[in-house]
Amino acid sequence: MSSGLQPQRTELAWLRTTLSAWAVTAITARVALPVGMFAVAGPVVVSLVAYARRRRLKEKEPPPALGPAEAAAVAAACVLIALTAALLL
Repeated sequence: MSSGLQPQRTELAWLRTTLSAWAVTAITARVALPVGMFAVAGPVVVSLVAYARRRRLKEKEPPPALGPAEAAAVAAACVLIALTAALLL
């Protein structure tokens, strides 16, 4: 069974995730500079995981599923961004 364009769609999904994390952080940092800078750690983690996942997509065989450590890192990054945004309210 051919996977078709699935690797390209997955790579684009990781790129969108990275871009949206950086956009939210940029807005948060612009609104409240001292508190918003804590949110920068979130997109850094998301970018590192996305880069690793995109690199694995270039291999010939299908990449392994997202591991528990990677999933926990992305979830923690999202929670960090959300908590920083909540502190601004």
